[in-house]
Amino acid sequence: MRLSLIFPSWTGVFGEMAKVARGASTFPPLNLAYLAAIAEKNGHTVQLIDGEAEQLNIQEIISRTKGFSPDLIGLTSTTPMFHFAVEHAKEFKKAMPYVPIVAGGPHITHFREEIFHDCFDYFVIGQCEGTFGNFLSTLENDGDMSEVLGILYRKNKEVFFSGENPQIVDLDEIPFPARHLLKKDKYCVGTMKGRKVYTSIMASRGCPFKCVFCSTSIYGKKVRRRTLQNLITEIEHILKDHKINHFYFLDDTLTLNRRYIIELCDEIEKRGLQFTWEGGTRANLVDEELIARMAKCGLIRISFGFESADLKVRDIIKKEVPIESYEKANKLTNKYGIETINSVMLGLPGDTYESIEKTIKFIRNSRTIKHATFGIAIPYPGSEMYEMALNQQHGLKLETQDFSKYQRYNSAVMTVNGITPEKMRHLQKKGLIRIYLVPWRIVPVLKRFGFKALIKPFINALRG
Repeated sequence: MRLSLIFPSWTGVFGEMAKVARGASTFPPLNLAYLAAIAEKNGHTVQLIDGEAEQLNIQEIISRTKGFSPDLIGLTSTTPMFHFAVEHAKEFKKAMPYVPIVAGGPHITHFREEIFHDCFDYFVIGQCEGTFGNFLSTLENDGDMSEVLGILYRKNKEVFFSGENPQIVDLDEIPFPARHLLKKDKYCVGTMKGRKVYTSIMASRGCPFKCVFCSTSIYGKKVRRRTLQNLITEIEHILKDHKINHFYFLDDTLTLNRRYIIELCDEIEKRGLQFTWEGGTRANLVDEELIARMAKCGLIRISFGFESADLKVRDIIKKEVPIESYEKANKLTNKYGIETINSVMLGLPGDTYESIEKTIKFIRNSRTIKHATFGIAIPYPGSEMYEMALNQQHGLKLETQDFSKYQRYNSAVMTVNGITPEKMRHLQKKGLIRIYLVPWRIVPVLKRFGFKALIKPFINALRG
């Protein structure tokens, strides 16, 4: 069977921030690469098109797909890009009405039948690596789809669900992503060490913490890790066969298991592997020995979720990390030359003008924090914050369920304690200017994004 897997282009929704968003968010579609690997392992032929990385419009994607003559088309979707998945599916149905379409992702997993439009033939619910091969075989042989867990499908115009797809326990059973199907030169990321061709990679799945703005609908709260042997083998394969030497770890909390990371560093040194890497964790889950060890073994960037400086807001969002941990952690990363991103949000549950001002002042005045993002809090479906917004808790009022607007920059979908979406966007623009118009931050951000990419958004922010 021939399978086309499609990742639509989507960053155009950011408007004047599209170029910056593209530079920061053009991740290799690891989910589709995993599915492609499973399909190939089961004897199928796969085409993988990343419309975002190649900046392809719908007609260009359709033309390339038609040339491949697929027996099945697969689409992926997060919440803010689901409308793109629908748009692509409708156009595929016009151009190739005989080809079935399957789609999956966190947005689909949350809403299921509610968004199972006629342009789709199958939805995959939850993690699907464990059953995707079976799904393809069943489809190819016109078998009984009710026997494949995690599938939403139609039969005689009625919608059926085959049952919940269990979490994958042994991550080593999943084949390495089919990176050979991707155009590796399209995936570049700006760092303080220059722009790097990179790939994403995962050592674990699941997160035990309870932050209200996150959804665990796909990977769940139970943490599962690959064996170090399996992870190192994939790293060596990428270095040797793909000639990629920068890795972005997608783990929710990279240093959750300190011993695992220390042993990973041991293996990197023992095998003499030369590459750089980055990932995200909590500020209270690092220490000097760990930071020094990771820096020595190639870590050049790390991200901490700061969110808010207001203690009441932090309590509401269940951010159980002491404020002082950020100053301590940033001092350590600065000491060892690790670029550090502190992600900050405004418009969180319980936020007020005063709490937002407190956060901006804290970040602006901190000399240890060299780089901070400043996104607008978005209540993604599947998160506790989404339920809070629906129920108007902690000052939240959901203003729209047009999910195409669920973007962190230059878009807001909630009124928070009287702060309207329009006012929230204004606060974001002004806040970004105040955060970055200090001498110790201007040069790093220009190195990362470049002058040309930032000048237009900056001018618009001043005007706004």
